Amino acid sequence: MKYIFEENQKFTQWWLWVILLSFPIMAFGPFDENEININYVLIGLVLPLIFYLFELRIRVSNEGLHYQFFPFHLKAHVIKLEDIEKHKAMEYSPLKEYGGWGIKFGFKGKAYNVSGNKGVKIFLKNGLNIMFGSQKHNDLAKALKSVRK
Repeated sequence: MKYIFEENQKFTQWWLWVILLSFPIMAFGPFDENEININYVLIGLVLPLIFYLFELRIRVSNEGLHYQFFPFHLKAHVIKLEDIEKHKAMEYSPLKEYGGWGIKFGFKGKAYNVSGNKGVKIFLKNGLNIMFGSQKHNDLAKALKSVRK
């Protein structure tokens, strides 16, 4: 399948990585000299690894908008072109409108985002809408416009 737009995004917020990388440090201290809590060690090592693996993949083809939030989605989901009423590139507030980053359900619909405050909102013919965070939101909107003609 030929894609006319592709974007892969990861969690890149510096403050998130400061927090996540502090877990391994906290996991090893301070403890009783003879006692290391294995649960703290596992959490301290596994949690940053899990966040490192998270990736939002967005693609546009003549079939529609393909999206995958790995590892939650093991394969891509597709929003078919005929199901899209309209779309809009925009700035938004991930915290206020959706409650943060990740896969979110808010008063304004569903959102898939990993960083930033720009994206493309897809308005579906069934009345639902989905915000896709994108560092290339204008390019994503142009790609959708070109395949929807």
